[in-house]
Amino acid sequence: MIYLVSRMKLSEQARRDMAGFWSWIEARERWFYRDLPMVKGVRWYLTAVGELYTLECWSAFEDEFGYAAYRKAMSGLKSNADWEAQRVSQDDWWHFLDSRLMADLPCRVGFGQVGNTAD
Repeated sequence: MIYLVSRMKLSEQARRDMAGFWSWIEARERWFYRDLPMVKGVRWYLTAVGELYTLECWSAFEDEFGYAAYRKAMSGLKSNADWEAQRVSQDDWWHFLDSRLMADLPCRVGFGQVGNTAD
């Protein structure tokens, strides 16, 4: 598996209205990923110590071809004005910090995580 990892810092609006933010992010996930079947899973993490109010989103793909299909689909979706207007409304809730691609190791290490082949 490969993972697109995006880090976002919650906006002032999100920090003032955490209940509203959590409701928004649940609805956004359903909307955002509904037409992206190449995304095999999504995991979210909230920083507990360190850069407070920072989220990480890990989107999983079977391989580089799945990620390439995602990039192509995103290009098509962004050309839809209504879809793009809804997507950029995320700027009210967070600010993107960075993103990276990660990959599973080619050996059996790690334990205790659902779906980990080393168990």
